[in-house]
Amino acid sequence: MGETAVGGVAVVQSNGWPARNEGSKVRGGRSATMTRCLRTLAGVTTALTFVLILLGIHTGSTGGGLSCGTRWPLCNGWMGLFPANWASFFEWIHRFFAMVVGFLLLGWLYGVWRWQDDRRVRYSVTAAIAILPVQIVLGGVTTTAGGTFPGGFNPAVMTAHFTTATTIFALLVYATARLFGAPGSQVVRSVVGLGGGLVALVAVFEFVPVFDHPPTNLVAYYAAAFALLGVLVALLTWSEPIVDLANLLRFRAVAATATLLLYVAMVLSRQKWGLPEFYGEATTLLLAAAIAALSVLANRVVVDTAGLGTQRAD
Repeated sequence: MGETAVGGVAVVQSNGWPARNEGSKVRGGRSATMTRCLRTLAGVTTALTFVLILLGIHTGSTGGGLSCGTRWPLCNGWMGLFPANWASFFEWIHRFFAMVVGFLLLGWLYGVWRWQDDRRVRYSVTAAIAILPVQIVLGGVTTTAGGTFPGGFNPAVMTAHFTTATTIFALLVYATARLFGAPGSQVVRSVVGLGGGLVALVAVFEFVPVFDHPPTNLVAYYAAAFALLGVLVALLTWSEPIVDLANLLRFRAVAATATLLLYVAMVLSRQKWGLPEFYGEATTLLLAAAIAALSVLANRVVVDTAGLGTQRAD
């Protein structure tokens, strides 16, 4: 059970989350400055991971990665280290962001194991780091179609590459949500409302070609979809302290169902499997229904609070 001390007295919420303004226990007596540093690092790393995924989607949709041929991890251009054309430029920008995110992840990993008491935060960041090499290798395979790995650019490999990226992002959102802690009920309801707006955007970009440039439509779709994924993961993370115990399982079931439907919709929308568009469209409609159900449920079961604790210590 998480706890903090106010005047020598431990303050613990009944659901195990400590009081928001007291912070959480960290080895070595973490100061308020260290709390802010860890939260800032978490927020920046997660946000840049979001940007990195969108860059990867744009690069894949324009065939930028394929410009590298058999030269991966190098590419075309002078000495294989500089862009030779517009397509390889996006590939290099994607790689640059990946490098930055990788270093930030390593710094975050050190920080949570050095100063953070919450085991779930430590393990989720560690899991993201552990998956990262698999993600890099799969990315390399997808860029060498017809080269080192002739079958690299195929639906199974592309889906695996996308799935590992999605998993890493979800783990980072989970860790960030625990570091920042569960907000008050009004903020939670606003986050649920944001989810409703995001699923509407997902549906718009699923059914309507808003932009004349297909890659732009694809990136806009996934920007809304991954933002919605972040909302759902955050709500699942905060569910224990924000939802009354009698309805906790039901709330989590609806949120988890929406998360699964979102993942399926994102995979189908890439249209790598040659399936009829009907499947992706039907999944999007089911997703919208699940988000609507979650919104109704949240208005009924979210506990009225001004703000709960930052994080549990278990």
